[in-house]
This record gives sequence, C-alpha cells and structure tokens, in this order.
Amino acid sequence: MNINKTFSSKAPARVCLFGDHQDYLGLPVIACAIDKYIRIEGKKNNTRILSFCLFDLDKTIEICIDEISTKPIKGDHIRFVLYTLNKLGCKINTGMIIKINSSIYINAGISSSSALIVCLVDFIIKSFGFPKKVDKKKIAEIAFQSEVVEQKGSGGRMDQYTIAISNTIFLETQKIGKYELLDNPFRSIIIANSGIKKATDFDLRRLKNKATSVINKIRKLDSDFDLKKVCPTQIGSYNKFLDKESADILYATIYNYKITIEAYKEFKKKKPESDFLINKINEHHQILKNKLKITTPKIDNMISKAFDAGALGAKIIGSGGGGSIMVIAKRGYEESVIKSLFDSGSFQVSNVKILNDK
Repeated sequence: MNINKTFSSKAPARVCLFGDHQDYLGLPVIACAIDKYIRIEGKKNNTRILSFCLFDLDKTIEICIDEISTKPIKGDHIRFVLYTLNKLGCKINTGMIIKINSSIYINAGISSSSALIVCLVDFIIKSFGFPKKVDKKKIAEIAFQSEVVEQKGSGGRMDQYTIAISNTIFLETQKIGKYELLDNPFRSIIIANSGIKKATDFDLRRLKNKATSVINKIRKLDSDFDLKKVCPTQIGSYNKFLDKESADILYATIYNYKITIEAYKEFKKKKPESDFLINKINEHHQILKNKLKITTPKIDNMISKAFDAGALGAKIIGSGGGGSIMVIAKRGYEESVIKSLFDSGSFQVSNVKILNDK
C-alpha cells in the first residue's frame, strides 16, 4: 500500500433542458452537464476508518470499513455508495482520509446529491479497483443502483448519466445505457437558485404515482394508447374520464414528450437554430408551471424579472417546488439579467459553461 499516493475524482452538476418529470415514466430527456463541480481527493492510511471531510458542510463523517456491508438508512448517500460497491465486489480494505469540496448548489435542483454519488463511485473504484471493466456508463449505472435502486428512490437515470458522461445527452430512459451525445449550440447559461429547497423524494413519488395511475387508467380505456404515438388532439377525448389534475398531468406528459422530440430533432441538425430551441424551452416551462404546477411565486417572479432584463428563455429545473431556474440571456445582457435575478431574491446566481467532455 502506497500511503503517499493521492487519488482524486470530480463530477459536474447537471441541468435538464427538456424532459423534466419524464425520465421516471420511461420517456427520453435532454440534459447537459455544467461547470460546477464536486471534487474528492484522498490518501490511504493504516487504519480501518474512512474519514470524509465535507468542507462545505463543515463536518466530518467517519465510517469503519467493517460496517460497509450493513445496509444504511435511506438518504445516507456516502454509506450507500460504499454498501453498493461492496455488494458488487469492490474490496474496500483499508482506511483513507478523504476531502470533499463542492461548488454545486445544494438542494437546488442541479443534482448535488447525484454528483456526490457519481464522484464517490468513481473515486472509490480508482482507489480500490473493481472486478469488472469500468467506463462512464458503468459508473452511471452503479450510481443509479446506489441512489435509486438500493434506496427505493423515485427518479430515473437522467442525473447519473448526464453527470458521468459530462456532456449534453439525449437519454432514452427505457433502454438501459442508451444515450446519444448532442452538439449543444448554447455555450453557457445562467443558473439562479431561489433559496427554496426543491421538492422532496416524497413529492416526486407522489407526482410519479399520479402520472402512472393516469396513464394506466387511459390504457384500460384504450388498449392502443401509446404515450409516444398519441396525437395531442386526442387528449380531449380522454379528459371526460379524468379529474382536472389528472387531465393536466396527461396533457403535460404528452406535450413535454412532443417538445423533447422536437428539440432532439433540432439538436441533430447540422446547424441547430438557437431561437427554435429557446422557444421550446419556454413552452416546456409553461407546461411545468401551468399543468404540473411545480413552480412557486418566487420562481415565477425571478423568471418574469429576468425577461424584463433581457432574457430570451427560462425554465425551472428538476423536480420543482423550489430549487433553481436556468436562463438564456440575450448576448450582452448577461450582467443585467444576473442583477435582476439577485434583485428578485435569488440566493445564488452563476453564469456557467456547458460541458463538452468527449
């Protein structure tokens, strides 16, 4: 054992561009990684203690390696990574001093937890090895197993794959590991954190269960119903069987899928039109706001003020109920938009680069 060797890993935050509240239904998403990172580095020692120093939270977590085969309590992401990797055959056999730093907004809808999990999976495998060949896709799958499968979470694979791939991707969530890299015409976006914690896993599960229930009800009425093939004009024929909330969820599911596919086709063009994609981002946000109702008055005000200051497009990010928004500003108006976001009560605002890690 070389106690002088330093092991390190980093992972970015992610932004869902198209397909919020779609991946857990098996529908595709388009998401990108941004240049806000979590970084982990550490050295082995002669103890049996993994000591995690979380500088941003000003706390230290110590875990004995003899305990990692015991299933942790839901939400204990560090222990769940160790538990999952141990279960998959990773031999964690000595202690380490591990330092964790992050510039990713916490509980803000840009996947701070998933970034931690992806980064830690990569770090532990680099430090202790793994019985099988590991690539970015494998890192994403192990992270998904740790965060969602083992903890019985409600999310899909968008977070883990976008972060592990560190690019703009079209992810077909029904097919494990099926993704496509996209050339993103946007080089940067503005991220603003409202300071209101995003929806909890309980809230996400409620919306997921409601959407699944609505879809199953329609399939019982119409055995030919297919979310990916239904014509939006057919929605009205189903509404008489649904209450208002259910009808709104059905509308959102169908139209958000349609918008995602339209955006995907534009991304695939030799020269994607930014204006077209911005219009689709705005359409997507209106559905998230008016049909799924996942915005808040503060977020609505942030977006309104951003448009007044020179924004071209904006939408809420992730599960909603709080969290962050993304904004695309008119060229030359970035500082004006950033000022408007702070003036409207944003807790944190950053102009971030979109990653293209090929």
